[in-house]
Amino acid sequence: MCPYAWTTPGGVQTHVAGLAAHLRSRGARVDVLAPADGPVDEPGFVPLGRSLGFRWQGTVTRVTLTPAAVARTLRAVHEGGYDLVHVHEPMLPAAGLTAVFAAPCPVVGTFHMTARSALWLRVFLPVVRSAARRLDARIAVSEEARRFAERVLPGRYRVIPNAIDVDAYRSARDGGREPRILFVGRAEPRKGLPVLLRAFERLPGTPVLELVGVRPGDVPARPRVRVHGQVPDAERVRLIGEADVLCVPSLGGESFGMVVLEGMAAGVPVVASELPGYAAVLPLSAGRLVPPGDDAALTGALAELLSDPALRARLGEEGRRQAARYDWARVGEEIAAVYDEVRS
Repeated sequence: MCPYAWTTPGGVQTHVAGLAAHLRSRGARVDVLAPADGPVDEPGFVPLGRSLGFRWQGTVTRVTLTPAAVARTLRAVHEGGYDLVHVHEPMLPAAGLTAVFAAPCPVVGTFHMTARSALWLRVFLPVVRSAARRLDARIAVSEEARRFAERVLPGRYRVIPNAIDVDAYRSARDGGREPRILFVGRAEPRKGLPVLLRAFERLPGTPVLELVGVRPGDVPARPRVRVHGQVPDAERVRLIGEADVLCVPSLGGESFGMVVLEGMAAGVPVVASELPGYAAVLPLSAGRLVPPGDDAALTGALAELLSDPALRARLGEEGRRQAARYDWARVGEEIAAVYDEVRS
């Protein structure tokens, strides 16, 4: 169960899709239940209706809140013949909470988010505490996510990180062209794109900034800035592999560095904001951490890496080595072990 619109790219959606693929590779029958704002041609996908967007913590969150979606969730959970229901962000309405209360089988909840305020959880405290008691196991994707959830819902959480297919990022690197900096994310304040644009303007030489996930109308036209918009997964993987530096300048609200991890798996050094969720994934031997919102520090870190190919190679190689811990071959087995425990 994914509470966020499946047709809008996001870290939770990517994690759920990867987990479903891993479980199917182990012989399980897996359905993915989620809202969708358009047709989804994927085996095992169960649409729950259109989503509604609302702004929270500097981002636009798209979930479904309609009575029809509640009814679809109830029907899917009761008629699916499932041995287990795994709800990601189990305290979010309406589909996630509905699945938690309605599932006639063991329920596992994964907590992904972190935020400055737990207002949503506190306002609906009786409901979310009741839902939390219904969970047979709780997973947090990072220590940061665990601490956020425990502020309102104390209890036992197993920290199991997000994962990727590491081998998918092992592409050949091309050379003999201008240096490339890559940003992957939406053009919203929380992702820090304006900070990166200011830092980029100060860089010496003629590097190119590639923007993935940013629409042409989101930023003014600038020299040496290429705006790609939303791209298919294979194209995103290619662009990450061809970058010289991956930059992740988010300002906050990040419990796990999925994009950071993708860069590491591709052997690309990463410059990221020094947020707990990023620092837990990115060691200084694989990149650089800078204060959030500090465009001068970001310029310095980017300039250091762009000027030193040997340093980039060392950081990239260490990133590949560190990323192996987050491969689905390992993380998927940790999640499957939780499934076995709650079903025994």
